[in-house]
Amino acid sequence: MASRAISITIKRELSLDDLAAPPDAAEIEAAHEDRYLDGNQAFVDLGGMSWANLSETLEIERRILDRLERAPDLDEEEEAVIEELDAEFGADALWGLDPGVASATIALSALGATPVASCNGGVLGGQHNEAYPLVAFYMPTGIAARVHELATAAQAGLIVDDSGRAQIYGGSYRELLRFAELTLEVGGLEAV
Repeated sequence: MASRAISITIKRELSLDDLAAPPDAAEIEAAHEDRYLDGNQAFVDLGGMSWANLSETLEIERRILDRLERAPDLDEEEEAVIEELDAEFGADALWGLDPGVASATIALSALGATPVASCNGGVLGGQHNEAYPLVAFYMPTGIAARVHELATAAQAGLIVDDSGRAQIYGGSYRELLRFAELTLEVGGLEAV
């Protein structure tokens, strides 16, 4: 059984004037301690991730996604995969993120954004808070053009929500995975 796809209009509407300033270090530290930021009741500070973190996350996530794509029952297999990840890597497997959005979240962090929330929208089974795969994040204006370019190349949507946070999204996890792959290609070249 293949993953689910959501019918959604892909937009790339990014107004720099609408972007809210990223939280400062003290706000992020307090949010990390409280495990709460902007409605995310399980917030973890994933800022400052490296290209190596992204590469490792992509490797693990691809294995998981391949397995889920071949599963006869997504809901059952997603549960089994999460249990196995916890056993192998502990509670921080995929940084505690949903399969399908983990690499995109880490990619945004490596680019200099501040990820706030993510959800795979249930496209890989299970019950989820969002209707489609997305990552919400604060984006410094200095990286906006690069993020827009990568989102466009990945065929992912990119908008600014009413709170001034950017959101990258897709009708499936594939757009977000492609965004992460392209980000690593570009970032890996720049890091050399």
